[in-house]
Amino acid sequence: MDELIKRDDTNMPEPTVVALNNHMEIGILRGFEIDVKNTKKYMRNVLFIVGNEVITDNFADTILLKEELKLFDKGDEQNTFFKVVQRELNGKKVISLELSLDDGKKIYISKSEAKAIVDIWNMAMQGYSFARILEYENTQTLESWTDMLYQSNLLKLGK
Repeated sequence: MDELIKRDDTNMPEPTVVALNNHMEIGILRGFEIDVKNTKKYMRNVLFIVGNEVITDNFADTILLKEELKLFDKGDEQNTFFKVVQRELNGKKVISLELSLDDGKKIYISKSEAKAIVDIWNMAMQGYSFARILEYENTQTLESWTDMLYQSNLLKLGK
């Protein structure tokens, strides 16, 4: 993102968060490049977030996480980001995805929630080209995105 900001004053970064599951504060952060001079908007990155924690470092990891959610709905238990757990809920044993956050908190995602998250993710991405993301992803870092989020008041550090 640093190179984006330094390139030209007419190109401004614009982050937006799309809620995928409100009660667990799960969402995707879409980072756009706004070309004010030519009135164009380019998607530059998509990251998976829970609350104030960025879970994926790059677009490739975000796609992997999305696919893990999608395959869990179909019964796949091989996951990089999640642990498949069996727990008791309302007196019944259920299988869920468990995600451990940096603060020690754990969130659980059911099969129906995983499917809903993937469906909303797909709706949020309709109509956007991924060419710009793939072209520039190697120049972006999680630190540069975190700085941009903090400056945009979309991320509250230290909470």
